[in-house]
Amino acid sequence: MSNRIKGDGVFKIRKNVIYVHGSVNGKFHRKSTGKKLTPATKQWMKKANPLDVLSKLLDTDRNEVTTNNFEKFGYMILEVTSSRRQQASQNELEGLFKNRVLPSFKGLKIEDIKPLDIVNLLERQKKEVCNDRVKRIKNLLNIIFDYAYDNELIERNPVQTRSVKAVDLSYNPKKTEAYSTEEIRVILKNAKGWFKIFLELSFKLGLRTGECMALKWSDINFETEKLSLQRSITRGVITEQNENSTSNKNHFRTIQLLPDLVKLLKIYYEVRPSNEWLFINKDGRYYRESKTIVDYHLKPLLKSIGVKYKTLYATRRSYASVMSFGGENLEDIQKIMGHSKGSKITEKHYIDPRILKLEHDKLNAQKQQEIFNMMVEVEDKVSQSKPA
Repeated sequence: MSNRIKGDGVFKIRKNVIYVHGSVNGKFHRKSTGKKLTPATKQWMKKANPLDVLSKLLDTDRNEVTTNNFEKFGYMILEVTSSRRQQASQNELEGLFKNRVLPSFKGLKIEDIKPLDIVNLLERQKKEVCNDRVKRIKNLLNIIFDYAYDNELIERNPVQTRSVKAVDLSYNPKKTEAYSTEEIRVILKNAKGWFKIFLELSFKLGLRTGECMALKWSDINFETEKLSLQRSITRGVITEQNENSTSNKNHFRTIQLLPDLVKLLKIYYEVRPSNEWLFINKDGRYYRESKTIVDYHLKPLLKSIGVKYKTLYATRRSYASVMSFGGENLEDIQKIMGHSKGSKITEKHYIDPRILKLEHDKLNAQKQQEIFNMMVEVEDKVSQSKPA
């Protein structure tokens, strides 16, 4: 329709819609004007300057996406992508963006943030927060800059550069010490009321703290003596799961209750403080934060009995350690805990030999001796029974 060369600015007709082609700031664009071809728009095409029209369309696009202000764009992308994640995860990412990212990048344009800026941010965060959170910060930045690139606000995603990829985010966990068998005995002996039930379930089933906080009476079947886990509470947010959930943490599983736990739960049911929740606070609501339980119940109990505080979550590690050194099959332990079958995490980060006393070591040595002697004696008998 025109003899102008590519880049000069020209109108084109495609399926009766007017498009404008041209180069702005050295970059070639094709944009729809949104106008259909009519006698009136034909006259408009003759009078209008294609490059002026294209520039206005690009400015409009950028305004619709947002300005190139990093803060505004980042919040918009968090909102646009919110349907991909659960509310608890969304809240956490918004908090990381506000408290960890913006202090470094607030007021900057998207295109002004360079790979070195991101490297410095990640290295600082490694000193202040856990490895997992630094990874989430990096992933969030990657999402934001991907959208900026796709919308032609930047020429490349700085998170994908070699220098940013080279930042070491390998996992070096601080292994929380488990409670020893003697400490578990003393804790369970001295715990009272609802908190005793809470600790019995935590120690004997290896429940995550959030899972235990979220237990309802409807989760317990006293006839089959099974416990159905299907939710967790984190920072006041209840996360429900079902068989189709794809979360990294498996909160949906069924556990066979130990006989002692069934007896305790039946007694507790008769004096239950709530018809819905197993554990409620003084206001009659479910516990929103594990910190409340730790500060007002666990720490005072441990102080009164002279046991070192090792976190509430250490009850889960204690379960894995006790059952493992007691001879339970690893896959069965993982099934109860909600770990993937064959996962290395269970052995590497949960099973702690420090729970054992010297007496346990001696008993294990005795077992090993009996196994060794039995096998050797069998071999000796087989050898003696053979004809000369």
